[in-house]
Amino acid sequence: MFFLTNYPFMSTDALEAYLSHKNPDGTALLRAFRKAANAAGPDVEERVTKSMISWKRKRAFASAYVKGRYLECSIDLLETVDHPHLKAAFHTTKKVITHRFTLEKGEAVDARMRAWLKRAYKVVGPGTR
Repeated sequence: MFFLTNYPFMSTDALEAYLSHKNPDGTALLRAFRKAANAAGPDVEERVTKSMISWKRKRAFASAYVKGRYLECSIDLLETVDHPHLKAAFHTTKKVITHRFTLEKGEAVDARMRAWLKRAYKVVGPGTR
């Protein structure tokens, strides 16, 4: 397991290893989501494992993985939201609702998703009680 932060001096070897055998369409989508997740706040920690990438402060607030040509990603919020690419929304705790999105080539991490990542960083990232 590898940990990265959004500081430019950190190695991205773990990320490149994760992406090395992934479909280019899914890889491009993951890079766009990653950019938005890392821009959510100043102290985002990125965690790269063999199966996925997650972004956290004290608690994870977003995650993503490449599934063929697609990007499967999630954003944790305290309220339910709606979006054309939303596949499911479910409680992972009494307060936190995980929203699962699927993006494919030609689709984008739009302004609403970027705003939700910032909100997730702010309200879920520090931990909830």
